[in-house]
Amino acid sequence: MAFGIKFPTLPLFLTPKNKYLVGALCGILAVILYSTSNHIHIFEPRYLPMWKIDEWVPFIPWTVWIYTSEYYFFVIVYILSRDIENTNKYLYSFLALQMVSVFIFWMWPTTYPRHLFPLPDNLDPMTNFLFTHLRIADSPANCAPSLHVSSCYLSSFIFLKQQRSKFIFFFLWATAVAVTTLTTKQHYLLDVILGFIMAVIFYRVFHRFVKYKPRGSASV
Repeated sequence: MAFGIKFPTLPLFLTPKNKYLVGALCGILAVILYSTSNHIHIFEPRYLPMWKIDEWVPFIPWTVWIYTSEYYFFVIVYILSRDIENTNKYLYSFLALQMVSVFIFWMWPTTYPRHLFPLPDNLDPMTNFLFTHLRIADSPANCAPSLHVSSCYLSSFIFLKQQRSKFIFFFLWATAVAVTTLTTKQHYLLDVILGFIMAVIFYRVFHRFVKYKPRGSASV
């Protein structure tokens, strides 16, 4: 029991044989959850106050390439995760993070004033194409907490106790993604801070406090 909460004992359902099928299904579920709260709003999304650092950080359009590298990030982390028990915990924490974040987006929708940052006319065609389609597919809602930030940091934590060299690499990558949420003017600094806090909380809950039904150790 932690935080006055009695957590259930969860089954270690992931196996080397079903790892990639389950991972793909979880990815699809995460996209559906995010998209619904991103484009369908129960309440009117509200702007958050701009902090000084939000105003100081410049709009750097080319960093959208780092920002969108998130999608490769998750796939690579999942493939490189070798400990099947640890990967089970990661999937549980990842899905729980998505669900709680989407619930927050439904109940407390926030948005960002992207219209203040139009794409420059001299932007190269590839970056312009990527950024334009990002803004079409991803509305300026779903700001706080940043699911981009929380998901990346949480994913990097999978290597925290094992494969430490990989942890350093992916933590730095997650940090680069977090910084570009500001330089692409997708998020407020507050969103980034809350996203990191969410990642830490969900990692600790599912790796320290939640109990799991024992199974023989296996590797992928």
